[in-house]
Amino acid sequence: MSSVQAIYVNPKVAHKNEIQPQHNETFREIETSDAITTEAFDTENGAAQMRLMLPRIRIDAFIASKDLASVFGRVAADRRAARAEVVLHQGGFKEAIDQFRDRSPAHLIVIEDPGSGKDLERNIEALADYCPSSARLVIIGSRNDIALYRRLTRIGVSDYLVQPISPRDLLGCILSIFGDTDQNELGTVLAFIGARGGSGASTVAHNVAASLSGTSEATTLLIDADIFGTAALQFDFSTPQGFVEAVKEGEALDYEMLDRLVHWRDKRLGVLSAPHRPDESLAPDAGSLRHLIDQARRMAQFVVLDLPHGWNPWIAAALASSDRIGLVTTPDLPSLRNSRTLLDLIQKLRLNDRPPEIILNRVPPRGKPPVSPADYERILGRQMATTIPLDPAVPSAEMSGRVLIEGAPNAPAAKAIGTLTAQMIGRGPIVEGKSTSMNVLRRLLKGKRK
Repeated sequence: MSSVQAIYVNPKVAHKNEIQPQHNETFREIETSDAITTEAFDTENGAAQMRLMLPRIRIDAFIASKDLASVFGRVAADRRAARAEVVLHQGGFKEAIDQFRDRSPAHLIVIEDPGSGKDLERNIEALADYCPSSARLVIIGSRNDIALYRRLTRIGVSDYLVQPISPRDLLGCILSIFGDTDQNELGTVLAFIGARGGSGASTVAHNVAASLSGTSEATTLLIDADIFGTAALQFDFSTPQGFVEAVKEGEALDYEMLDRLVHWRDKRLGVLSAPHRPDESLAPDAGSLRHLIDQARRMAQFVVLDLPHGWNPWIAAALASSDRIGLVTTPDLPSLRNSRTLLDLIQKLRLNDRPPEIILNRVPPRGKPPVSPADYERILGRQMATTIPLDPAVPSAEMSGRVLIEGAPNAPAAKAIGTLTAQMIGRGPIVEGKSTSMNVLRRLLKGKRK
């Protein structure tokens, strides 16, 4: 999370080294919500833009409304703003000018102002006397007027946003101004994690990677971050170096070094494999892992992370750095309980992102499993992204050193994974489910989820 020096108290965002909030009773009770926004996540430009990270900038926001203060709190808590500093002030142009008489302005100034026409332009000109040419200005107003927008951008305003705005609207605006790199150069990161050991998350991740590089003909990098990872075995190769060596390099890891550590199965599919032995592994530093993912984005159109089951700082960092997450679970009560817990953790970690896709694996083709897909949907409040049937073709393909999607492309499980792959890269719909009334399974998990 970014540092927030604010005019309201927010224990979920605040850091111990921040200044005390200014006295302002109107804003003091605002808190950042943990709810997940459900705006349009899937437009091509928007998805690419939201893969960017803000650099180390300061943002001074001069606002009057409580709702907008809450929006800024949500943006400051977003993973993509982790390096930025957000400072909220009550007021508008007058207060901004008073602030900047005595100190240098921030990299970005955001001002809420309902005005229009000449008055607004005069205020902007007055503010410009106290700002260097490098400072950027965003106005948040109430008039949906294209002529006003054109006049403001013509005199140097970076953007004009019309209220009401969502956290994603505001974050997208700031990223478009300060994003670290060209959005078209960054790959999409898909992370897969199991609700419990043996859920088949690795099998799903490997087959999604093979599907992306094969069917979609996209350059794909599979990162096997599981201590007992099987990617090398699955794709039938052996290499003395891989994931461990990459994270050991820390910030020194660059494109060329990563390319040497990756085993390229062909021109489109690379694998950064797990160590041969668990005792050769290590718990990577969260910062080193984020840096590895940043480098991987620049190498491939898609990066597939195969993460171990569990929760620790580096797994959280990997999930926070991902664009889409697949939570792989199985039709049993312990997996349902763990799925619910992981969903809560991930959603709090990724306030303005799409929730994880729920992938129900190894569903018996006949008979009723202990926990059915309908049970999952009722309790988690979301429709399955896909259900993958228990398929004898899976172990047969693995024994032959081939992934299922290549060894048995017409198998039911392979078709389900193909559908999942299309959905996760935005080529198929995923419909949100709705919560229903409590049943026996819900009572067993009562109190776990708010």
